[in-house]
Amino acid sequence: MAFNELTDLNLWLQVKQDKGFAFKTLFDRYWEKLYIYAFNRLKSEADAQDIVQEVMISLWSRRASLDIETTLAAYLHAAVQYEVLNHFSRAAKNAGRSQEYEQNILPELNSYIAPLHMKELAALVEVEITRLPEKMQQVYRLRQEKNLSVKEIARLLNISEQTVRNQLNSSYQKLKKHLKEAMLIAIFLHSN
Repeated sequence: MAFNELTDLNLWLQVKQDKGFAFKTLFDRYWEKLYIYAFNRLKSEADAQDIVQEVMISLWSRRASLDIETTLAAYLHAAVQYEVLNHFSRAAKNAGRSQEYEQNILPELNSYIAPLHMKELAALVEVEITRLPEKMQQVYRLRQEKNLSVKEIARLLNISEQTVRNQLNSSYQKLKKHLKEAMLIAIFLHSN
């Protein structure tokens, strides 16, 4: 039986055994669908290609340890959705355009996640914030909830601006790490 006649599950089992041809078959099977989805969201051929390639590279590099509990199609779709959201988030952060973020990205995010899942995600975010060390949590809340500048936070807490930046960076990294899986689950639940 040729690889292209195998089911996704059988192909995935072959991929887990380091069969490159099985991976190429999965790649060919899903590349275009994933690319079209990413392109429709991003409106950029290069960014859509990059995202799909990143997802597929990640799939291959994690093949030995990755256990997919959904269908492969659902997993890949959720992974691309997550990377698209991540792309929007990085773009907003790098551009520093909070107004653009509120007008363009948040509605996009809301279209992915149903209100109930958004509430669940917000609750998860709050739980993770409360797990941050006390000083880091304080700095994070002053920045995100009170919208204070780094300079204002430093003055208010009587610490250096660099300490504020370090605390914010550490808090973002910790939250990103802990919430990545929760976001994928929320996106997956919404897509079903």
